[in-house]
Amino acid sequence: MHIWNYFGAFKPFVELAEWKTAYIFIADYHSLTSVHDKETLKSNKLRLLKEYFALLPVDTDIVVFEQSKINRINDITWMFSSVTPYSLMLRAHSFKDSQNKNSEINMSVFNYPILMTSDIVSYDIDIVPVWKDQIQHLEFARDIAWNFNKTYKTDLFKLPVAHIEKNLQTIPWTDGRKMSKSYDNFIWIFDDEKTLKKKIMSIVTDTKWLEEKKDPETCNVFSIIKLFASIEKQEEIASKYRAWNYWYGQAKLELLDIILEYFKEARDRYNSFENDMTYIENKLKEWEKIANEIVDKKYKQMIDIVGL
Repeated sequence: MHIWNYFGAFKPFVELAEWKTAYIFIADYHSLTSVHDKETLKSNKLRLLKEYFALLPVDTDIVVFEQSKINRINDITWMFSSVTPYSLMLRAHSFKDSQNKNSEINMSVFNYPILMTSDIVSYDIDIVPVWKDQIQHLEFARDIAWNFNKTYKTDLFKLPVAHIEKNLQTIPWTDGRKMSKSYDNFIWIFDDEKTLKKKIMSIVTDTKWLEEKKDPETCNVFSIIKLFASIEKQEEIASKYRAWNYWYGQAKLELLDIILEYFKEARDRYNSFENDMTYIENKLKEWEKIANEIVDKKYKQMIDIVGL
């Protein structure tokens, strides 16, 4: 997980989930659209689980589970596929992106939105936090659930609404360009300190000399500092930018210290999971049972409605 994931999605989700019942899952079935190596898949799942549990409050009520541990999710997906128009799937971003890459398209890519619909509406969700470029995902889920309700003259499925963080500031990348895996311009939260420092020291800045005054508002480093630091700390560092003899390298080192302090508790917990996964394993068992009970109930209602 990098700081874009955290500030753009994870932190707003946790804040929205306060005083509400909330669910977050490891989308391991979805990962099969592109990950076809056993060890890679297992490693990715393990790391993401440790990251989630490290970042979530210790006493959280957010239900965390693995998608593949939900017994009836694919049964529900099959029933949804029977009321999903082919023409709707042709409009999916995931399908179009694969077409544009001229790669061979597997059926999991094509059917991706139908499984996603099951992931959303099987739990009677009211609100789904999304970015603007993810709105189509929710629109498809609403369309497919609405088709089921209309076809079988029922109101079984809720049509959830999107929650978009309208006031979220733009989060810069280390090189000022658009986020991209090929650019490797992320700052990963749980990298070791040496790797984290190397990435932060590589953040692109302008070419002003040490002796020159600098504008914090045009600096990629300061833009990231603002994500973490208090107003008082921001003003303190901004005043250094506008003074003489403040080197961008100093700002980067301050950013490193701020990030390490901000995520200290989470990083300590993450490292503790390296040697002992008991807490995570116990919580997963508890929460997978809760998630399965909800989906099993929805499945039984569906098979009664369709006549199976």
